[in-house]
Amino acid sequence: MDKTNWREMRGKIVVGIIPKDNTQDDPVAVFRYFARIIAKDPSISESGVCKLDACILQITTRMEKDVRESGSEIGEQPETLLMNSPEAMKGEHFDQLKVSYKFELDEAVRILGFNQGGEGLIGPGEELNRCADFARGYVVMKFAVNEITEQSTNRKFQPRSEIVVICPTIGGHSGGPCVNQQGEVIGILSRADPADKQRCYLVPSSEWKALVKDAKKFLASPRLM
Repeated sequence: MDKTNWREMRGKIVVGIIPKDNTQDDPVAVFRYFARIIAKDPSISESGVCKLDACILQITTRMEKDVRESGSEIGEQPETLLMNSPEAMKGEHFDQLKVSYKFELDEAVRILGFNQGGEGLIGPGEELNRCADFARGYVVMKFAVNEITEQSTNRKFQPRSEIVVICPTIGGHSGGPCVNQQGEVIGILSRADPADKQRCYLVPSSEWKALVKDAKKFLASPRLM
């Protein structure tokens, strides 16, 4: 997704996971799946303005072999179709995090992700950091639709609601879950404040709840794949 004009970009979505049989001391991810977007903020298509910095992905295929080096062998090996096979999906044994729609001010949280040590896109030939980490922080406030005009200078990005967290996130954490002390997801990281790197904004779980419902309806409806 191009965050300048909020349009989808051509390419394949690659999904990495941390294998359960990982024998290394650090939780290192491998690239294993391809996916597609099946639900996103409808206002992007309707008005060109993004009000919800989140989307729902459907895993479509699994690569024959896990890819451990950034970019190498991705798209150059056979794939197994998963998206039309419930039994095949169950065989992947995916874990899932619980979601909470409640949070408290000053509540301690952690943002999970893969720190890339900088900002912007990774250039050709550069290696991605595949070792998971987290940043500690706490909730300071929540913005409502009529209170967020000062925090977003991009007219094409006007979020309806956001949770503000004081947390030293780094490039690569964006899109990662923010969990409470019980390990429940209260939101996903949207961005850091350009004026204060210790301050960041989350998309509340209550905001993307509707997208999950839309995705389930899409998957349940008869259609051509």
